[in-house]
Amino acid sequence: MSRDSSDFTQFALTGVSEQPSWNEKSMTGTFIEPCGTETTFSGVAVELDRPSERHMVTEMGSKLCLYQRATFFLSLLGWVCSLVATMLQQWLIMNSDLVQTETFSIGIWETCVAQDDGPVQCKGYDSFLGLPDDIKLTRILMCTSIVLGLLGLFFSLSGSASITCFNNNETTKERLAVSGGIFYLLAGTTTFAPVTYIAHMTVVKFWDAAIPSFVPRWEFGPALFVGWVGGFFLLLGGLIQITSQCCFQKSMGNIQLKPPIVKRASWYKTEYV
Repeated sequence: MSRDSSDFTQFALTGVSEQPSWNEKSMTGTFIEPCGTETTFSGVAVELDRPSERHMVTEMGSKLCLYQRATFFLSLLGWVCSLVATMLQQWLIMNSDLVQTETFSIGIWETCVAQDDGPVQCKGYDSFLGLPDDIKLTRILMCTSIVLGLLGLFFSLSGSASITCFNNNETTKERLAVSGGIFYLLAGTTTFAPVTYIAHMTVVKFWDAAIPSFVPRWEFGPALFVGWVGGFFLLLGGLIQITSQCCFQKSMGNIQLKPPIVKRASWYKTEYV
């Protein structure tokens, strides 16, 4: 038999899985996966020896995903309440005994006078530097709370187990989730602090014995209650976010995880004569 003048080589690829790996899926962009659809650890597939371990990891991952989603919507509600409290004019209200039809209100941006049979008239503060120290500090802290809340929402969403981003790096997503919880705690604190301080000063002035009893007193406005609710939700969301993430990582540390088995491509050369 004579060998062909132009030899050629044929390569065959066998044993390659049809399912794309998580690395290939992450290159397609950011997408959302349902909770508990597959056995994943921070987005990375794992191989487990016993079915009981596989079920345990799936259940823990599903719970973590649900906790993260609940925390996100809870903190989002708290952030909205904090934003509403910042924009409201009724931080403090006062009803004058001399003029029953008028209600005065003080906010951190303007003061208003509301009449029962007329429109609400408001006037903004002329200068930031000329504001009282309590209003100036309250405005700064509330604006800081809004920025911190936005950062917390972004970081917690990026570190969620149901979101595929940043190449699904386990350490990166864990740090993002914990950072989001820390930002929630900071946002809740910067909301609670000015609201509680204004409420404390109002109570002190309300019961001041040096002020005659016939002089009208300032009382709590709706913005204080909205701010308390927003701060509570932000603090609660931050605590749940950090606690659930740390508990999940501790539980996963007790289970021996194995890297996924990837079938190698086997190449062979066939020569025809």
